[in-house]
Amino acid sequence: MRTTSFLHAWVLALGLASVGCGGPEFPRRDCATVIWAEPGSGADIRVEGSWDGWAEAKPLEQRDDGWFLLPLNLSPGEYGYRMVQGGKRSLDRLNPLTTWKGEDEVSLAIAESCAAPEIRVDAVDVSGDEVTVSGVFLAAPEGSALDPASLRAEHRGGGEILPWNAQAADGRFTFVARGLGRGKHTFTLRGADESGVEASPEIAVAWIDPAQTSWHEGLLYHLMIDRFRGDGGAPLAPLPPDKSGSRAGGTLDGVRAEIERGTFDELGVTALWISPVYTNPIEVREGRGDGRPYEGYHGYWPLESRGVEPRIGGEDALRAMVDEAHRHGIRVIFDLVPNHIYEHNERYLANRNKGWFNDGVDKCVCGEPGCGWGEKLSTCWFTSYMPDVRFEHPDSMRAEVDDAVFWMKEFDADGVRIDAVPMMPRAATRRITHAFNHLATGKDALFSIGEVFTGPGAAGIESIRYFLGPHTLSGAFDFPLMWKLREVFGLDRGSLAELEDILVSTDAAIEGSGSVLGRMIDNHDTARFVSEVTGDAANDPWYDKPAQPAEPIVYARAKMALAFILTLHGLPVLYYGDEIALAGAGDPDSRRVMPDPAAIGPLQSEVRDLVRKLGALRRCSPALRTGTRRPIVATKDEYAYLRDAGDGDPVLVFFARKTAPVSVPTGAVPLGSYVDVVSGETIEITAGGAVPLEALSFRVLVRAGSPCRNPSP
Repeated sequence: MRTTSFLHAWVLALGLASVGCGGPEFPRRDCATVIWAEPGSGADIRVEGSWDGWAEAKPLEQRDDGWFLLPLNLSPGEYGYRMVQGGKRSLDRLNPLTTWKGEDEVSLAIAESCAAPEIRVDAVDVSGDEVTVSGVFLAAPEGSALDPASLRAEHRGGGEILPWNAQAADGRFTFVARGLGRGKHTFTLRGADESGVEASPEIAVAWIDPAQTSWHEGLLYHLMIDRFRGDGGAPLAPLPPDKSGSRAGGTLDGVRAEIERGTFDELGVTALWISPVYTNPIEVREGRGDGRPYEGYHGYWPLESRGVEPRIGGEDALRAMVDEAHRHGIRVIFDLVPNHIYEHNERYLANRNKGWFNDGVDKCVCGEPGCGWGEKLSTCWFTSYMPDVRFEHPDSMRAEVDDAVFWMKEFDADGVRIDAVPMMPRAATRRITHAFNHLATGKDALFSIGEVFTGPGAAGIESIRYFLGPHTLSGAFDFPLMWKLREVFGLDRGSLAELEDILVSTDAAIEGSGSVLGRMIDNHDTARFVSEVTGDAANDPWYDKPAQPAEPIVYARAKMALAFILTLHGLPVLYYGDEIALAGAGDPDSRRVMPDPAAIGPLQSEVRDLVRKLGALRRCSPALRTGTRRPIVATKDEYAYLRDAGDGDPVLVFFARKTAPVSVPTGAVPLGSYVDVVSGETIEITAGGAVPLEALSFRVLVRAGSPCRNPSP
């Protein structure tokens, strides 16, 4: 067990002077539910809601500052409501949360219980090895006086209960922890009143020397636990063709061992996205559409909504893996599967006749005749054995949101990748995000990135944009860019200028959302990039698996695509095996076993060395993490851009898609001597000059005097 050294420099300023005997009153919670409308909303704004059976629309009152409001004293629970103006009913545009009144979507108000005191964390600040948490301790409106001696902070992972020093003041508290080691530090704050009524615990999260300071500066690595490494990091044996859908034996301890070994540090990885850890069924099931035998090796068939699969190691192994990642400053996000569960899941068996699932007369499997993806996307079942959750039922919605909170609290995770986002109403992801925002306080405490699987082009960008914003997902995966990368770098089609066009369009579409896009070259649901290049992507993923390519040109194309996402703004995503240009047709071959490092060839080793260099550069360079991007040139076969954080240390990136050497114009970039981080060559950039590139190659240039010219993990 790791021990942490604390210097007990604690200050608690609480307005908890005794009541009675002439003492001042201590601060209390205000639990009114207030519905607002903006100034200029017009006259006669009313609200109708389920609190009185939708019987009467209540008027909002206007304040002196122009805002309209309606305070409501509601019993704890969830309430639907609508704004009413001029006879027209609408959602509350100031509230992102919704529920349903029959088939109609309405706004949602959540009235919390006020019978207990409240601990409210306002800020978590980090300076060096010191963490400061501040907030306010509030009594229940009609409860007993607070007990200042009960207020305490517990440090996760066996840390001691930290002492507090109470003083009479205004109800605010501050505590400081010093001497903290690298990694994540999670504090749970607890307290009670003099009657022993406990406040709901509050969580504060702080990172010391993290591998990333924000998700916009990170590098995400996606792995399938069963296909990655065995206990102790042991390489797994490749599966024979007739067992392509079976378990390969990968474990959480295998992931932990690779973290401990420094594998991810060497690649510049700042966060891990692990495949679902739910307990899955043992039985073999027929695959969707192909009739072949599959096991739940992938984790996407939740048999137990809150159970950890024993065959990958169970709860203790999951905690050990997460703790090891945190010690390396690496975040871990879980793969959340709220859209469906397995047919033998107890939740389905207990509630299938209560409206919790889309299993009525219209039950159908996605893509079957009469059940098209477009027309039935929100209600169809992935397969006949995976019931589709009906989020319109409030109890079903609460169960899925509570599951998400459980996984974060129980295993100290750092966020989620949410599966099949477009198959659920947007209300689902908004409720999960809302719950996360109320669960933990701290910079980037909990992250959510959605799988909005789309095709290419503007329609795909618009589909992604619909699910982003300040009150919903933190990010999504950029599938339109992925398809374009395969086209222009992998298949030599179209123009490199189209990459610039799609970046401009996408940036404009998500501007102001605060969201980050995950940029990748492939993922677990698509054929591998190099097999797309060789024309083997459509091979039978069981009995005609693509061989690992031997042609250098294939790897040259893969390296260009990887260099692009690793030098781009956003969140680059490496799917396990990308760093060695692993081949693979569609599912399940896109999920083949991660090879033994000792067995890969020199061409694959070159790709891994490239990823290591650019991953290290991304960690080192503010220009790549936070800098603006400006195009230098964008033509059919030449593309270049500048990344600049305004610190005098820009990064210049050049691509040449031609099959012969070429010189790419430098445009109006800062002049002087540069070093190619990949090759080590020195390049002089002069006025009106050009940068020489070999066929199908790229350069990543930094100033000759840059501290990042020879980056290391």
